[in-house]
Amino acid sequence: MAYSKPANQAEIINEVNENDAFWFPVIAGVATREEMERATMKEVQILNEIASRKLELMGGVEIENE
Repeated sequence: MAYSKPANQAEIINEVNENDAFWFPVIAGVATREEMERATMKEVQILNEIASRKLELMGGVEIENE
């Protein structure tokens, strides 16, 4: 099995920041990566709103404690 060289941490952070509309629902636990890859733009917007409301309702509870 071949392994590629690990990416620079700054590159990873930039990539995640550039795609935050994609990753936010995944991080919040309202969608999977696969669901986000298949989602239309409207569905991405809806999932982002749901993720935002979920975190608001959790009142600052960390996602890890779900």
